[in-house]
Amino acid sequence: MKKTFLLIVILLLSAAVARAQTSITAGDMVISSKLMTFFKNVYVARGGLRAEQKDSVLTADRGIYDRDLDIVKAIDNVKVVQPGSVLTSDYLEAYVKEDRILARGNPKLVRIVERAAPDGDGKSKMRKTRVILTCNEVEGFNKESRFLAKGDVRVIEVAYRDGETDEEAAENEKSPVSDLICETLELFSNEDKAIARNDVEIITETLRATGDKAIYLNSENRMIIVGRAHAFQTSKEAGSNAEQVSELYANKIIYYPNEDRTIAVGNVQATVYPGSGGAGSRDKDKDKKKKREKKKPEDGEKKGVLAIKEDGSPAKGMPDNLPAGEYLKIEDEEDDEDYIEASEDN
Repeated sequence: MKKTFLLIVILLLSAAVARAQTSITAGDMVISSKLMTFFKNVYVARGGLRAEQKDSVLTADRGIYDRDLDIVKAIDNVKVVQPGSVLTSDYLEAYVKEDRILARGNPKLVRIVERAAPDGDGKSKMRKTRVILTCNEVEGFNKESRFLAKGDVRVIEVAYRDGETDEEAAENEKSPVSDLICETLELFSNEDKAIARNDVEIITETLRATGDKAIYLNSENRMIIVGRAHAFQTSKEAGSNAEQVSELYANKIIYYPNEDRTIAVGNVQATVYPGSGGAGSRDKDKDKKKKREKKKPEDGEKKGVLAIKEDGSPAKGMPDNLPAGEYLKIEDEEDDEDYIEASEDN
């Protein structure tokens, strides 16, 4: 009798607990674990979770599959690997029937992007970069090949090469090629397009732009910023190495990253701030200095007339509030009058 009872217990335990690799199916998804228990159509994977669906592989330290709701919940060290991208998080829900995922808890999406970029000879060559997205929540719609990132979204693009080490990758992240901040971001893989919304800020080596929305078309190497579009762009002065900064306000600002070129459209307000440090800027500084220099006039010269103010007796036409001393009376092209204190330099 005792032997029979023990045998029944062993059979029940072996039916409920599979210590070898156990697999179950959920639609077209195959879920496996080294230690899996189940009760009333709820499967609990404690020996690591692996779920494969088409070209996507989900792994986690543990997980739950509710067959009635058709939901897989992955917990701790979650990773979803797809062609060209890796998504990691602390927690993820996969809705099998909807072919949708929802990741929370430090979600991070990493993609390797390859695009044509100009080289030093004016020709274009293919260049790989690593794009890193972080936010509060990521939702993926596999049927639509679409990702939606929400809350404190940040996307940086860094240099990448095949075979780079983790240390090299971490070092590259300190000097991003570009930096995007917004509240929500939609990625459309099939269209190679991204749309950033709400408090958008874009920073590159030569550009800082803000707006309500930014549309990035990767295949066209074009970014369109709309809604209170505002940008500062650094560029080289023509014929020199000196840098100058252009400030733009417009209805729409179109930026071409590879060409480092900007086009403003609609109600454009532009201001150019000349730079310094190049040969051209030095020439301009010399010109400005010459204009500022005031010499003592020759007889009959209209501009730069020497006027002397003694205590209590200003020269004719001089303001009363000037202290005693020698002054040069300056008359500009609009016949406005001004006075500068005379010295050996002027």
